[in-house]
Amino acid sequence: MTYLFVGAGQAGGAIVDSVFDYTDDSLLGLFDSADISTVGRPLVFNSTMRDLQNLSNVPPEDQYGIAEQHGLVQGTEAGFEEMVTGGFGRNPVDADEVMAEHAPQIQTILGEKFEAGSAGSFEDAFDDQAEDAFDESLEDEEALEDGGTETEGAPPEPDSAQETDPTGTGTVQFAFLCLGLGGGTGCGIGPHLAREIKAFTDGRAKVVAIAVLPNTRGSADEDGAADGDSPSPGRQAWNARYGLDRLEEEVDGIVLVDNQRISYLDSAGGEFGEYNDYVAASVYDMVAGPVLSGVDPSAVDGIDTPDIDVRDIVTSLSFGVAGEESTPGYAAIGRSVTMTKSLPGYLLPFVGKRDIDSAALSRLSAAKQTLAKADVEDAQKAISLIRAPKSNLEAGGNSVEIGTVKEYLERSCGLNEVNIGVAMSDRNLASVTTLLTYRREDIDRLADIEAAAEAYEDETEELLA
Repeated sequence: MTYLFVGAGQAGGAIVDSVFDYTDDSLLGLFDSADISTVGRPLVFNSTMRDLQNLSNVPPEDQYGIAEQHGLVQGTEAGFEEMVTGGFGRNPVDADEVMAEHAPQIQTILGEKFEAGSAGSFEDAFDDQAEDAFDESLEDEEALEDGGTETEGAPPEPDSAQETDPTGTGTVQFAFLCLGLGGGTGCGIGPHLAREIKAFTDGRAKVVAIAVLPNTRGSADEDGAADGDSPSPGRQAWNARYGLDRLEEEVDGIVLVDNQRISYLDSAGGEFGEYNDYVAASVYDMVAGPVLSGVDPSAVDGIDTPDIDVRDIVTSLSFGVAGEESTPGYAAIGRSVTMTKSLPGYLLPFVGKRDIDSAALSRLSAAKQTLAKADVEDAQKAISLIRAPKSNLEAGGNSVEIGTVKEYLERSCGLNEVNIGVAMSDRNLASVTTLLTYRREDIDRLADIEAAAEAYEDETEELLA
C-alpha cells in the first residue's frame, strides 16, 4: 500500500516538500524517526521553474512542470528549463483549461510510477500462494495414504484485492493533495489531479485535499509573493471560492490551512516556512504515526491503546450514513507538544520526569488549529492522535490521560463522533494532533471569502461596464 502525496502549485509543493523532510537522509541520522518514504511517495506539479528549484526533498524525477505547449514535463527531461517558463498569472481558469487539455498524461505518469512495480508483486504473491497450496496438497495425499480423511484441495485463488486488481493500481489507496487556493496553478489544476488519481484506481483511492486559504486582509501572502505583484484580496478570495467549489466535487475531505492565521505577524512574509513545517509535522503524525510507530498492547501495561488509520481520518472528514453517498467536510488541524523530561532528566537516569497536563494539551491542540475565526463548538467530528514515549503511555503519574483528551473533544463536537489513536514517540515529547471537522456553512472564514469574492465580482462588472 502506498500513500501518495501530491503537491499542486507553490504552496502545495512546499507542504509536500516539508512532509518528506521526515526521512533518514534529511534527518541525517540525528533521530530514530520513522521514514515517511517507506509508506509514501511525493509528486509535485507546478508551472513555475523557480518554485520547483526550491524543493529540497522531492527528487527531479518526481517533479513535473506544466506548460501550455508541452503539457506535463518531467524534471529530468532535457530542456526542462526552457519548456517550463512561467505561471498562469494568478488565473486559475487558465490553469484549468491547460490542465484539462493535458489531463490524460496524469494517467501515464501514475502508471509509470506505480503500475509496473505492483504487477510484479502481485505475480510473486500469487506464485507463493500457489506453492503453499501445492505443499498442502502433498500433505493431504500423504494423510490419505496413512488412512486419513480427504480434505478439499481447491486450486489457489488470489485474495479479493488481488483478484479485482491484478495490475496493482489499487496499491495507491490514499492520496493527499496539497494545493494553494489564492493563486492560479494549484487552484486550477488541483481538481484535475484528484479526478485522475481516482480514475487511475477505478475509484478505490480516497483523496484528501490539504488546501491553503489565502490571507484576504491584504498583508503579506506567500501565494501573492510568488511571481511578482500580489493580487488583491478580493481576487484571491474569488480564486479560493472557485477552487473550493470545484475541489469539493472531486475529493473525500478537505483540510484547511489558513494563511490568515499568521498574517498578524510583522514578519508574516518570512513565517511560511515554519507554518509549512507545523502543517507537515501534523500530517506526518496523523498519517504515518499509527503505521510506523503503532503501539503493541502487550508492550504497554495498564492502559487501553486504541488505534486509528487513514480510513478513520477519511471517515472523520466526511458526512454521510453508511451505504449512502457521503459529502466532504472541512477540517482544521492542530498540534500541541510538551516535553516529558526536564533538563536534569536528559543527564541523569530515573530523574526529571514531568507530569503531563492532558487537558491543557487537548485545549492547546484545538486552539492552534489552522483556521482563522474557527469556533471549536461548531465542530461536528474530531479525530486525534496521541504520541508519547512508552513510559508515558503506561499507567502511572506521568502518563497521558487518553480519556481526558477524548472527553474534551466529545464535549466540543456536535455529532459526538470522536476517534482517538495512540502511537509511540522515540523522543522525550508528548503530542496531541487533532483534526476538527466542520460543515462548510458553519465556517465563518469561508463565509467571509464568499462575501469578498462576490464584492470582487461586482467591482469587476462595474469596471467593465
